[in-house]
Amino acid sequence: MAKIALYRQYRPTNFDELFGQEHVATTLKNSVKAGNFSHAYLFYGPRGTGKTSAARVLAKAINCEHNTDGNPDNKCPKCLEINAGKTVDIIEIDAASHTQVDNIREVIIEKANFAPTSLKYKVYIIDEAHMLSKSSFNALLKTLEEPPAHSIFILATTEINKIIPTIQSRCQRFDFRRIDDASMKSRLAFIAGSEKMEVTDGALDMIIRASEGGFRDAISLLDQASDMAGGKITEVELSSVLGLSDFTAIEDYVYALFDKNTKAALEVYHKALENGYEPSQFYKNSLEILRKLLFASVSGVAEVGLGESTAKMFAEVLAKTNPREVLSILDIFIETDTAYKYSVLPQLALEAATIKIGLGAIVPQASVSNPTSQTVTEAKQVPVGQGSRKATPDAKWQEFLSEVKNKNNSIHAILRVCEPDFKGDEVCLTFPYKFHKERIEDTRNRQIVEEVLAKVYGEKYRVKCILRLSMANEPAVVQSAGKDDLLDDALEIFGGEVMS
Repeated sequence: MAKIALYRQYRPTNFDELFGQEHVATTLKNSVKAGNFSHAYLFYGPRGTGKTSAARVLAKAINCEHNTDGNPDNKCPKCLEINAGKTVDIIEIDAASHTQVDNIREVIIEKANFAPTSLKYKVYIIDEAHMLSKSSFNALLKTLEEPPAHSIFILATTEINKIIPTIQSRCQRFDFRRIDDASMKSRLAFIAGSEKMEVTDGALDMIIRASEGGFRDAISLLDQASDMAGGKITEVELSSVLGLSDFTAIEDYVYALFDKNTKAALEVYHKALENGYEPSQFYKNSLEILRKLLFASVSGVAEVGLGESTAKMFAEVLAKTNPREVLSILDIFIETDTAYKYSVLPQLALEAATIKIGLGAIVPQASVSNPTSQTVTEAKQVPVGQGSRKATPDAKWQEFLSEVKNKNNSIHAILRVCEPDFKGDEVCLTFPYKFHKERIEDTRNRQIVEEVLAKVYGEKYRVKCILRLSMANEPAVVQSAGKDDLLDDALEIFGGEVMS
């Protein structure tokens, strides 16, 4: 007999078992208990978060003869019939293979009016509902608007934006969340214990990262690992057998970036590629670590659920850096995203970003130690208040920042680091980073800034955003530093020579 997959064995049979979606389970259970459930539901959320499972539990609960506190008892004839898959009144439809109008008319519209065969309610579960064509949605609209009293519709989707508004407005919508790492880890540990599996904490962390918040994916990976590893499931088995990425290389790489050791960072990257790491996956995982590091540097608290080695690396990095430095490195990574998509040599994108981060780290030293570079740097800085018709009074500017904070915290945080300069009917905002400049240049954000300026200062101003340092002059600064170790490292790793 074929083995039953773990995700099927541990599929929820009632609302209390709907793991990680308590807000949905509680609402649905209360509606069934009170007998005032809706005729149409829309379940939205990432893959593997329990949408279809919740739909099946709901279908069973409303047909259960002796439901207890809104939960199906799984003992009555109706529940046993549904659990065995013998009923013809629970109709599951894969919208991906029923996209056309004729399919919807044949499977749903023409048959929805017929009374259920054995159950009290006929339930239609339409999975991947976003795959339906617009014509199919319109054909379904009338049935949803005036449904037969004995028919219930449950639509499940991962792409809510593709469900037309007229369908959404006729359904009760429930949003399913990604499962947080700590909850998923405890649940996976419980399943592993129940199945007599021996799994290390590090292996569970790798499975959780690979599943990206999808509980079904996590259980499937655990199931596959137990079959292929044979004995104890460790990080080594997961890396070699399932091809999951070990984060040790990512941690070493990120640590080298903040340690200003570009040569070591590149060596870690190249070794990871030799061991089978995909460049795009290495970039994605590095970006994830940098994101968590940024929040930790701002809040002072590392994210719950970090592995032991990752938490140790975070502590070491945060002891010698600040949010500005983390954000500047993250900006370079974000810019690299486009290069990955269009590069004919994907690994080059991260190599260039790594060297760019290293070069950026030595620019301030060069500008201080060399008089020429210092002059260039000073020329690139925009003086605050010089040549202005009206400089910014501190009190007024602080009042302006307070008003902005009331409207948008994100814009307020960015404006706090800028240097304002009022010139006639124009306000020049000088930013230290390109990311900040682009955020304020966004049409909606700029409008908010200009509206608050008019309110606080009593005059209308146009906002102009500029960078503190001109990108065009940066090579001059780096060149003035002379022959440096960083360029020697790059030459040693890549080979070649400097051409004048």
